[in-house]
Amino acid sequence: MNHRRKFLLIAVIVILAVGVVLTTTWIYSAGQLRALESKVVYVTPEDGMRELIASCYSGVDKVEIVHADKEIFDDLRFVEAHVWAASRSDEKGFSGRDYDNPGWFFLRVQNGWVFVPESKFPEIIVFGKWFFGLSG
Repeated sequence: MNHRRKFLLIAVIVILAVGVVLTTTWIYSAGQLRALESKVVYVTPEDGMRELIASCYSGVDKVEIVHADKEIFDDLRFVEAHVWAASRSDEKGFSGRDYDNPGWFFLRVQNGWVFVPESKFPEIIVFGKWFFGLSG
């Protein structure tokens, strides 16, 4: 096989691979955004964090939001807090500290912000939202 044919074969494979990745990203992002439509919407990511903390901890004494900056995209925030509480709802301890340190992702949708578990790959969802102009 000559060099030109090898180059063309590699180019076709790369184009097909990019097409598969983009198609998969669009399908996944659109599906996740549809699923998020039924979730609780918060005015701000910080409000969402406080409400999730209230439902995931008992005997909360103090909550301090320590990080709520945007990630790579304007529509995605990672919010981190220090929580002083009696216990977590999953009964796990605080790893030898006086406080727990949860961090959760929030995605901007049309009427506010929704919580997106890390297991749902929020970075991929927001990339698809941005790249394909999907609404959430």
